[in-house]
Amino acid sequence: MRRSLAWDGLLAALLAALALLLLAALSRQLPPQLFTREGGLDAWFQSDLPRVLANMVDSQSNHFRTKVHPIASILIHPAVTGLRVLWPGSDLQAAMRFMGLVAALWVVSFYALCRLLSAGRFVAFSFSLLAIASAGFQFWFSVPETFGIGSLTLLWVLLVAALAVHRPVGDRLLVAASIASLSITVTNWVAGLALAVVQRPWRRALGISAIAFVIVAILTVPQRFFYSFAKFFFLGSREEADYMNLEQSGTVLHKLAGMFWHPISLPEVLLAKASEAPKLNWLTVQLSAPGSGSWAGMLALGLWTLLLAAGTHGLLRSPQWHVFGKVLGLTLAAQVVLHLVYGEETFLYAAHFLPLLMALAVFAARSLPGPVAGCIALLTAGLAAFNNAAMYEAAARLLQHAR
Repeated sequence: MRRSLAWDGLLAALLAALALLLLAALSRQLPPQLFTREGGLDAWFQSDLPRVLANMVDSQSNHFRTKVHPIASILIHPAVTGLRVLWPGSDLQAAMRFMGLVAALWVVSFYALCRLLSAGRFVAFSFSLLAIASAGFQFWFSVPETFGIGSLTLLWVLLVAALAVHRPVGDRLLVAASIASLSITVTNWVAGLALAVVQRPWRRALGISAIAFVIVAILTVPQRFFYSFAKFFFLGSREEADYMNLEQSGTVLHKLAGMFWHPISLPEVLLAKASEAPKLNWLTVQLSAPGSGSWAGMLALGLWTLLLAAGTHGLLRSPQWHVFGKVLGLTLAAQVVLHLVYGEETFLYAAHFLPLLMALAVFAARSLPGPVAGCIALLTAGLAAFNNAAMYEAAARLLQHAR
């Protein structure tokens, strides 16, 4: 047993190191202006990189988005500050080192999830490589943003759901998973709610969810005092209605492509229309055709679709995993319904879709022979990595072109 765990630990560490090297190489391509308020707001696929960076390193910056990121500030800022004490550096360096730790933990957690899903080492290693090669991982863990952290909390809920298949889990663990899912992004709480409802009778599930909500709500009180303009998430946000059913987000097919295909293989990066003359171009893939990035991207999507279909079939034909499948299915369905009506750039949420899609794809090893599924995942990873590296370079280049 110890030898088996040692091998798993070695493979997970190797994957994490590979991910960190890749992210470091990618992030070096980005212009410094991307992280300044004058140049970077909305430029990186509608994300708010300058604001999030400021929130990570400065308690006096505007933390108003805590109205939808409940306790992100009180969790992230102290962690970045502590890391900066141990490893001095600039604001951007401190934030990116923190994101590197999040990425490494994500990779280790995903490998552990694969093993809990009864995947062999080869399959777990192959699908972990595919996750690292994905556009959702490369584009959102290489910048200071909350999406990678939110993705990690979703992954932790899936870990608890998978663990529950092997052994009973206590209410405290369910409460912790629910708190994690709510902590960074309000809408991700659906994962914690689904876990509680599936694992417990509805009255008990309601109690677990209520405890998680109250704990997070209590933590917003000191957050309000310590961080400038911090908000209480439970009061709601009228601003979010402005992002509903936007014409520029395209058709249902555009949105579905942004949920199921773009997180794996990024299509052609285009220039978005800016509301004012920015210092950097604004990037978008919302209306790009799936696989339009390169021939490798198109092939990767073909293989990915096969893995996704095989994974769905494998999960449905595995009765012992139906309870896990309910948690996964409810969470994924809620995310799909939400982003069919919310958001201008669906790729902005790719990191949230990534753990859900990858967990589903791993079940391809229950529909196809394990080595075959692993080999397909490896080939998909190679093609996706080639395409996404090229698209990342193209995105970095497009950013700096003057209008």
